[in-house]
Amino acid sequence: MDTKKIDALLTAVEKGSLSLAAEELGYTQSGLTHMMNSLENELGIQLLIRSKTGVRLSPAGTALKGEMEALLKASHALEQSAEKLRKENFSTLRLGAYSSVVRHWMPSVLAEFRKENPETEVMMDAGGSITEFYERTRAGIFDCAIVSYQAELIQGLGWISLRDDRLMAVLPENYKTDEDVFKVKDFSGLEFIMPSSCFDMDINPVFSMCSEKVLPRISYSNLDDASIVSMVSHGLGVSILSELVMQDMSEHVRVLPLYPSASRNLGIIMSEKKQNDRNIKRFVKCTREVLKDMYKK
Repeated sequence: MDTKKIDALLTAVEKGSLSLAAEELGYTQSGLTHMMNSLENELGIQLLIRSKTGVRLSPAGTALKGEMEALLKASHALEQSAEKLRKENFSTLRLGAYSSVVRHWMPSVLAEFRKENPETEVMMDAGGSITEFYERTRAGIFDCAIVSYQAELIQGLGWISLRDDRLMAVLPENYKTDEDVFKVKDFSGLEFIMPSSCFDMDINPVFSMCSEKVLPRISYSNLDDASIVSMVSHGLGVSILSELVMQDMSEHVRVLPLYPSASRNLGIIMSEKKQNDRNIKRFVKCTREVLKDMYKK
């Protein structure tokens, strides 16, 4: 049954006039009259009494008024619920990620995610330090973020591990060594360029792995990955960056695995209350599948 006809009928009864109801609802009077006739034919009973002074409900119409109002109310509730679901379906996923993750993982991940979830827009931010990524996720600015695991920052957040990312020594191209690894102890005394703010949380534990003290001459920077590599290539120091970072930036520098080996664990953080969020679950699933295919060799 077309609820528009019932709405029109109740409006006509409220106004006491078909012409006034037609004017309010945007129908012609003849069009509204046709709707009323159609509704009465559909139900097989007379609903309105028409007179020169206007319209009023017939006894049968009065008996059915409660049911008609309930049907109209239910129809409005259904439309509102459907609209709410439509808005939820067309949603936004706010994502934070390291610049290296954005460069090497996200194009493939987002292409697949968009294919499977065209109704979800992804807004991505690669700016900030480790602590800022954690803080923005905790504050709800990010729905989730791809970062390295930090035990001191994880409290109150959910964590899903994705992949270990080896840490590598980044040395000037002319650095003399015949070994295929770089011993962590050999950083002692070298000019060391520390990556941007708070990324020492990934790197400082490396210097504690050896039984003997490792004391490089650290200069803290607020430089991006490419700038640090450029500084190293010009002989201004050495650094430690991850294998993912160095994937497309090894020209004019030497990149060697560390000994003892070290890595950062990359994964997805989200607030505990968002762990069952549909978009995040879909993003996690998509990211895992893409990375599995990317690194299957």
